[in-house]
Amino acid sequence: MMTREQLQQRHADDVKKVMATESGRRFVWGLLEQAGVFQTTFRTDTNTTMFLEGNRNAGLALFNDVFGICPDLYLKMAAEAEKDREANHGNTTPESDPE
Repeated sequence: MMTREQLQQRHADDVKKVMATESGRRFVWGLLEQAGVFQTTFRTDTNTTMFLEGNRNAGLALFNDVFGICPDLYLKMAAEAEKDREANHGNTTPESDPE
């Protein structure tokens, strides 16, 4: 049985391993965007706002893990995402591809 410290270290190692690759950073950025971490969740319908806040809360947990464990790779991920956004004129998802 692993100790709490060993489990925490394993989790940190897992996050670092995912963030060590460009495809891993792209995947994590997509999850953060999908969760609405970088936008407001307010809607005029309270139930919709609560639902979106739940999604955002899950995204913030991921954000806190990534930024807390490897802040340098978070910054690299953000820069790569911005570069991708500029290269694709804001269309970063397959659904928004005009082809």
